[in-house]
Amino acid sequence: MFKLVKARGVVRIPPEDFGQELDQVAIEILKKEYQEKLFKDLGLVLAVLSAKASEEGMIIFGDGATYHEVEFELLTYVPVVQEIVEGEVTQVDNYGLYVNLGPIDGLVHISQIGDDNFKFDPVRGILAGEKTKKIYQKGDIVRARIVTISSASVGKLPRIGLTMRQPTLGKIEKKK
Repeated sequence: MFKLVKARGVVRIPPEDFGQELDQVAIEILKKEYQEKLFKDLGLVLAVLSAKASEEGMIIFGDGATYHEVEFELLTYVPVVQEIVEGEVTQVDNYGLYVNLGPIDGLVHISQIGDDNFKFDPVRGILAGEKTKKIYQKGDIVRARIVTISSASVGKLPRIGLTMRQPTLGKIEKKK
């Protein structure tokens, strides 16, 4: 689930940035601190959208920088169990389908693709159903449900487990 998060904090403005526009400098510093990083309370921060720094800053003895209170807005992604997602199949192997969910990839294990028995064809790089003859390949658009989210370790994204074993889930057929 994508979220817009409003936050407050303090940003350190180094002396070499004193002549520049304060809010723009704050955005650049916040991007380095937050963007493309995973936080327990926020999720995966995709972008720093805006920042409003206070005009008055504090100077700490021994440090030539100023410290300003700042209010800022973040765009984050937090995967939620039972959420329905759509994405493109980026990889097919004998383990299942890897699906791009935007900021993160998910895995549909071969046992969770459907009620059919799917076999991997390494020559064509596809998974094919024995009874239904349904084929999944790289580039297909699929709809799935998030069933598991592994806890992320420091610096690594969580692993997302998906299923397509329910009605309305699976390959989205292109209309002719």
